[in-house]
Amino acid sequence: MLKASQIDFSYGSKQLFNQFSLSLQENQITTLIGPNGSGKSTLFRLLTRAIRPSAGTITLDGQDIWQLDGQDIWQLAAKDFAKKVAIVHQQNQLYDQITVKELVKMGRLPYHSLMGDEENGSARLQQIMQELEIADLADKFIAQLSGGQQQRVWLATALAQEPEYLFLDEPTTYLDLHFQYRFLDLVKKLNRKQNLTICMILHDLNQALQYSNQVILLNQGRIQKQGRPEEVITAQAIRQNFGIDCEMIETEQGKVLLMAGSEAK
Repeated sequence: MLKASQIDFSYGSKQLFNQFSLSLQENQITTLIGPNGSGKSTLFRLLTRAIRPSAGTITLDGQDIWQLDGQDIWQLAAKDFAKKVAIVHQQNQLYDQITVKELVKMGRLPYHSLMGDEENGSARLQQIMQELEIADLADKFIAQLSGGQQQRVWLATALAQEPEYLFLDEPTTYLDLHFQYRFLDLVKKLNRKQNLTICMILHDLNQALQYSNQVILLNQGRIQKQGRPEEVITAQAIRQNFGIDCEMIETEQGKVLLMAGSEAK
């Protein structure tokens, strides 16, 4: 289990989190929502070992993530951490000039040793690329791909780590509507098939309703509501935290949040 206990974090003199605690439900999809500045991105970075809390602990299977042994990978996470936790960031142009297969292979770095690559790595990479339908793109440069293709490549790179936890930082931001839902369908399929524990940030509340097992609504560094999507994403909660009047409508597929687009009075 990945758990934050009584953590503090500040930006300069401004404290964002004060004795903040959170546990991610295993084998579930948890979505972080909230207005800008609510603490979503900071919490994401804390849980993924990108930044360190000033107090409190974040533990993975009972062990402090900052006390894991191993050589740092990409100045982000120790090998032991990277074998359990994979991260898909927003698009990164630093890797535009390498090929798909080269990028996906980077996901195996936590398993490399001084003697070279680990056994069976190539077979695993090929399997992942086939599952995500990017095997035919193996020799193309990242810059040649569409946004939807790039996101699948980054997801393949994360899956190459064979993680137990998958973190997705606003994964639909640069995708058109078709590829947003196609990508989230893939994420949901992976959750069910591989029992991955997934944590993601989404801005689209309808998508959070549809693709989450648990939703955490943050505002001003505090959890305002936490629970099943339909319990958290309500007209009252949206009005109070986003300043938007809206109403819920029922469809055969489930609840849909209908935004009225006016500022709450």
